[in-house]
Amino acid sequence: MARPKRTVLEYRNYELPPGFPVLLLTGDQWHISPIPGKHLHIHNCLEIGLCHSSGGTMVFGGQRVHFSAGDVTCIARNVPHTTWSDPEQASRWTYLFLDPEALLGPVIPRRAGSIKGREYLLSSCHLLLHPDQHPWAAQYVTDIAEELSQRGPGYQTCVRGLFTALLTRIMRVYSQEDGEHARDAYMSVLSPALDYIHENYMQEFPQQKLSEICHISPTHFRRLFKEQIGASPLSFLHQTRILKSCVLLRSSGLTVTEIAGRVGYNSLSSYNRHFAQAMGCTPMMWRKTAGDSLRPSLLTFSGWTEAEAVPSDEREAPV
Repeated sequence: MARPKRTVLEYRNYELPPGFPVLLLTGDQWHISPIPGKHLHIHNCLEIGLCHSSGGTMVFGGQRVHFSAGDVTCIARNVPHTTWSDPEQASRWTYLFLDPEALLGPVIPRRAGSIKGREYLLSSCHLLLHPDQHPWAAQYVTDIAEELSQRGPGYQTCVRGLFTALLTRIMRVYSQEDGEHARDAYMSVLSPALDYIHENYMQEFPQQKLSEICHISPTHFRRLFKEQIGASPLSFLHQTRILKSCVLLRSSGLTVTEIAGRVGYNSLSSYNRHFAQAMGCTPMMWRKTAGDSLRPSLLTFSGWTEAEAVPSDEREAPV
């Protein structure tokens, strides 16, 4: 009997602005194609979306749900998913990408509920909030997008307050619903390893630690990681460190040597070598340009930051 085809994940990395880690994608050009993507994807931050028009299908791992105008989605960083519009349609969206921990700090666990709820929000949340059941959701996203677009006096304080309220209500929905184990089942097998690297990238640890926390053999772990993430575990660790160092290069007055130590490199030469491999220049050169003319090439995908072209020819049927 033929072996079942393995699910391949795309890893999308969003470089969020330092100091205020929120990225807004909105406007008439932000449409979802009616052609289903070939792969599910995960990303490095929390995604919140608001559908403005038409409808379509969203996949959370093995579960399919239909969305329509007014729906809000909340998808944690390690949840495999994809989205496509109904045939002959191109749904328009507003997206917010953020790092809740960096944006709100201790506000999340103190005001938004238990540590269990916080971990759900950061690593396994995947909700579709309908306006008839949760009319508040679309209004919060709309208000946040407006503040980020207009950037009036005190907009960052306002955005933080709105996010605190929105994420609190999202975790309240989580606490009121059953099916926790079903939700967790849709997470990637590699989620524990990705979380561990996200939280401990500045430390030295054996690669076997990652396979152990995923409860699979080291050989299977390395093969699965390469297939799903597009890089070896060690390469991914270095890429994570370099991305973190880019934030420090742009937002701090630390020396290059100090930054190298902060992100886990005991040797400046090692840091410079890995930085050049990822960014194509030295850390000092990158700092001088402030990242304006050099696009990160850290992973296979740098994130969906340009609107998709919506083809008008043959449509593919959902698979």
